[in-house]
Amino acid sequence: MAKRVYLSPSDQRRNTYAVGDTTEAIQCGRIAEACKAALERSGVEVMLGQYDTMQNRVAASNRFGADLHVPIHSNACNGKASGTHLFCYSNTKGSKGNYIIDKNSAGYKACKAVLDVLGPVTPGAPDVIRAYPALYEVKHPAATTVYIEVDFHDVPNIAQWIIDNTTLIGETIAKGLCAALGVTFVESANVPVPVEKDTTLPMQVRMLKRGMKGADVKTLQAALTAYGFSCGSAGADGDFGSGTETALKKFQTKYGLGADGIAGKGTWGKLLGV
Repeated sequence: MAKRVYLSPSDQRRNTYAVGDTTEAIQCGRIAEACKAALERSGVEVMLGQYDTMQNRVAASNRFGADLHVPIHSNACNGKASGTHLFCYSNTKGSKGNYIIDKNSAGYKACKAVLDVLGPVTPGAPDVIRAYPALYEVKHPAATTVYIEVDFHDVPNIAQWIIDNTTLIGETIAKGLCAALGVTFVESANVPVPVEKDTTLPMQVRMLKRGMKGADVKTLQAALTAYGFSCGSAGADGDFGSGTETALKKFQTKYGLGADGIAGKGTWGKLLGV
């Protein structure tokens, strides 16, 4: 009998991305569609949840007889956090009231199978698995739950990466789910090759230059200011203007980085203390 997966993409239409005039619901819907196609190509039966209540989705998953219940979301926090987070069920509490993961449980093993392939692909860090039974779609499905938060969409470069890579993300999630189910994953020739994550920096950053805007520009400006290089009267306003360019060139000259006024990997590494 074929394995069954219930995919439950986010319906959070008000959670806007930092770039792209789009939402969590739109992008996670695209990821789920790609995941569905990849799973079905590999012989897995899939039910794709529609916009509905969590209670109705779980009820549909239970009627379907799913082996895995898979909510797919992207995360948000303070515009600085990053990393792909997966949640599984546990009812075991530690001494401090936190829930402890049983690494022999089906939930942890399924989450790990997905994170093992998805973590190296997504741009942020750290990638973690946590027990989170307070989530309705973790606690109540009859199936084993693999609750996925695909990195943080309130960070501009990560948001753009998710938008550009929904097919790759969906395919990668499907590959991990197949591993969890003991099913052979059938590769597609049309999926882009993933780029290895740069683990040399404590956060994933993009190259920045004059004219760019965003939260990562604020991070750059704050770091330059901390080193004693003023970005102008506006301070860390997230707008890479002439003041920021001048400050960056002075920083690069002082530390022998080549004063091109562009924040690339070498400049970021020095600024972040790597």
